[in-house]
Amino acid sequence: MANAKRLGRDDVYQDAFRQLCRVEGRNIADPVEAEFAIVMRALEEALTEEAGKTKRLNRTRQKLDRVGVRKTLADLALKPQPSLGFLKLLEFGMADMCAESLILKHQEEFPQEAVDAARRRLEKYGILRESERPSFAER
Repeated sequence: MANAKRLGRDDVYQDAFRQLCRVEGRNIADPVEAEFAIVMRALEEALTEEAGKTKRLNRTRQKLDRVGVRKTLADLALKPQPSLGFLKLLEFGMADMCAESLILKHQEEFPQEAVDAARRRLEKYGILRESERPSFAER
């Protein structure tokens, strides 16, 4: 990643970054949980890089422990305003890794109201088509 950045190869950097994040979900059997673990790692890595110091999503991790991944994802989509994570993932060019994209990918596992809210948010931000691409975990 450092070499790609130094050489100005953003495409190689993005591929290496995604590969680093994929490692996070490799030992998790549940596909939704595995992909959200990857998302969490990606967001923490991106925020750490942006801030120049370690950033962790402690409140999100606490909620995951309390209510589980599906409820956490649904709640993120149902919020009236997009989460900071959603906005940052868009800013970092990783819209396919947001909670809303995960919900659409696994929509049979979420309440219809969460699916509808996720779709509306992705449409509002002009990324619905991007969210329908193959998952970052499949690339």
